[in-house]
Amino acid sequence: MATFKAEVQNKRADGTYNVRIRVTHNREIRRMSTNLYVTGEDLTRSLKIKNVNITEKCDELIKKCRKVCNDLGFELFDIPIDELVAKIKKHLQGKDKFYLDFVQYTKNKASNMKKGTGDTYLNMLSALKRFVKREKLDISEINTNFLREFEQFIATEPSQRGNNRKKAKKEPEAKGGRAVSKYLACVRAMHNMAKEEFNDEDRGIINIPFSPFKKYKLKPQPKTRKRALPLALIQQIINLPYEKEIIGGRTNRFNLAKDCFILSFALVGMNSADMFYSGLPKKNIIIYNREKTEGRRDDGAEMRVRIESYIIKLIDKYRDDKKLFRFHRHYSNHAIFNAAINKGLKRIGKQIGAEDLEFYAARHSWATIARSSAVGIDKYTVHEGLNHASNKDMKVTDIYIDKDWTVIWEANKKVLGLFDWTFLNREF
Repeated sequence: MATFKAEVQNKRADGTYNVRIRVTHNREIRRMSTNLYVTGEDLTRSLKIKNVNITEKCDELIKKCRKVCNDLGFELFDIPIDELVAKIKKHLQGKDKFYLDFVQYTKNKASNMKKGTGDTYLNMLSALKRFVKREKLDISEINTNFLREFEQFIATEPSQRGNNRKKAKKEPEAKGGRAVSKYLACVRAMHNMAKEEFNDEDRGIINIPFSPFKKYKLKPQPKTRKRALPLALIQQIINLPYEKEIIGGRTNRFNLAKDCFILSFALVGMNSADMFYSGLPKKNIIIYNREKTEGRRDDGAEMRVRIESYIIKLIDKYRDDKKLFRFHRHYSNHAIFNAAINKGLKRIGKQIGAEDLEFYAARHSWATIARSSAVGIDKYTVHEGLNHASNKDMKVTDIYIDKDWTVIWEANKKVLGLFDWTFLNREF
């Protein structure tokens, strides 16, 4: 058993004495210097410390030394004194306290994610840094109260997009509920990942002991508003005359938006990211892994879409020799590409009377029309066509069933067969 005692020995040139902690362990003695100094007035004639303030501080230091011994348990009996002293010094200096910069840790993890997913985590970090008003955050600071305050900050902070970055005359709009649930979900995922990496329960190493998400419950994402367009409006988009292309090689956003919306709809709701990154088709089959969910799915979110005759000319208009489409030659990333499409769709929406038309409406519209009485596709086929993840019970069933892509292709053919494609193909 180790014992500890505060003492002074040699007088310094300036007339003071340094207080040291004497450590006795396995009949050996070592002394550790402290940051405490006393004068002759603080000592008795036999050099015992009599200053109450100093003795209280010494008692506190000794209490910390004993904590190290208690934490060692039975290991204390076999540990050499020099190793024990080294552990005590490390503890007194605060160097044994686990520290993890949550901001940097998240940055490192995000760098290895797919770009879209990684960007979501980086956006969360930007909000987090605005909340804490600094660049670093110890993971130990993340507790239930911290999460609630961060949630409130996200919900009330003005949107950082577009004109809201500048000082506007009108009151900037706050973020929607999706940002709250999405950002807090990112914090939870990173916190759980850190605990998995830095805790070892089998060995009793618990560097991150707290689990704030046991008490703090994520708010569910608000239900997505219905964005499906009726057949008549989609037909209007197909029949919209093209604008004159911009001189100088720049793409007309109106024309781009029209074509990409139709392509997405005709390719079973293909997302802009997948249109941007997907590789060359095999004959008339487009095979891709859905960017949004590839990393979260056992099947890699694989999707196969047959190109129907209605849109072959439109496919050819944007065909590339390296990827499915040549959009990657004109835009540096899919986010900029998607923004350009949505800007064009706002103009199209005004023309056809569809307020705030967005690219995702093509995907919603395909699903709605496929399920409608006009086509009558069963819900499971629509579910597979949209490449949504199966529920737990369905995942077990999927193990025994090979996916028949022709079911989805024939469903898509029925949907596209409802429209008149004459005007579109006449333009090429």
